[in-house]
Amino acid sequence: SSMSLTFGYTEEELFSKFNTSIFKGTVTKIDNYEIIFNGYTEYRSIAEIDVEKVYRGDCKENETVSILLPCPVVDDHWVEDTETASAMRVGMTGIFMPIHYDENSYMEMNGARVAWRDLAKYGLADGYRYAFLKTDKGLVFARDAYETIADATTLEEVEEYVTRMVEDSK
Repeated sequence: SSMSLTFGYTEEELFSKFNTSIFKGTVTKIDNYEIIFNGYTEYRSIAEIDVEKVYRGDCKENETVSILLPCPVVDDHWVEDTETASAMRVGMTGIFMPIHYDENSYMEMNGARVAWRDLAKYGLADGYRYAFLKTDKGLVFARDAYETIADATTLEEVEEYVTRMVEDSK
């Protein structure tokens, strides 16, 4: 899987390596899906986000966009390397950094191919580092990947950081 390729990036690379869209929004819906590749099942979910503010990319404020998550979202369920995505719940506000899917975004397994953009407009490169969530237990994000803001406690701090990183990556 391409997931393992994304580990070990610097903060700068996390903003420049993939041409991610970056926006702030609220999760309005999450649906779990089973994607079946000739008998082999992958479990994923799709989150719908009402976009409030766009820092980079082609989505618009007040648009609702779909993001494919690399794991199912189930209460009290935790999937390794998807800590952030699996913490997502309806009603949460967050900052999301998904890839905009194109014709090269697909998964092939067991001789079957699924084009991701048939399922969602966007997807996370991994379930850990490409979202910052405001939860009732505090801010959830990959603190070890973003040392600059490892101590952040508010989404506003993340927002300032993201804005600065987007400027620098131009």
